[in-house]
Amino acid sequence: MKTKLALLLVLLQAGLLNSNATRFFRKTPDKSLHQADTTLKISRPDPAINTIDSLLKKFNVDQARRNRVAQAIVSSSRKHNVDARLIASVMIVESRGNPFAISHSDAVGIMQIHVPTWAQTLDEEGINLFKIEDNVDFGVRILKHYVEQYGHDEGIKRYNGWNIGDPESAQNAEAYLRKVQRVYLSAIPTQ
Repeated sequence: MKTKLALLLVLLQAGLLNSNATRFFRKTPDKSLHQADTTLKISRPDPAINTIDSLLKKFNVDQARRNRVAQAIVSSSRKHNVDARLIASVMIVESRGNPFAISHSDAVGIMQIHVPTWAQTLDEEGINLFKIEDNVDFGVRILKHYVEQYGHDEGIKRYNGWNIGDPESAQNAEAYLRKVQRVYLSAIPTQ
């Protein structure tokens, strides 16, 4: 009988039955089961996470951590009001989703945070650059700051470390922007 009641609660919560269905079980659920009904939640996939996960899959981000990366991107996107697809595009260009990536210029983790530039803030806030969620969230904060301060394209270039006045740096920043744009545009479904 308990199995039937549990099934009833799940079906009621999912909206597959109405409360009149309890008569088929010849017993009304007791109060403890009714209370459990109010806390029972049916989780539905988040379409934003699925979209980002598909983009990450397209660029061969490691399957073992892909969903966690997608969740971190969507969470930070919502928290900081930054386009999740832009975040994913920057991350793909920066590290291909490798949370242990370290560049020759001491940029670390999935969003390639430049430690010499951000060390004090990282230390003060206790940010672990090897933790996916911390790295993504901090990278999104940096990206948002640059885009708000300098505009979309220039902000993306500055995220990559563009040194104004240095022709080689300008050329690298322009190439970086094009890479991010290619990844970003690859996520748009064709009609």
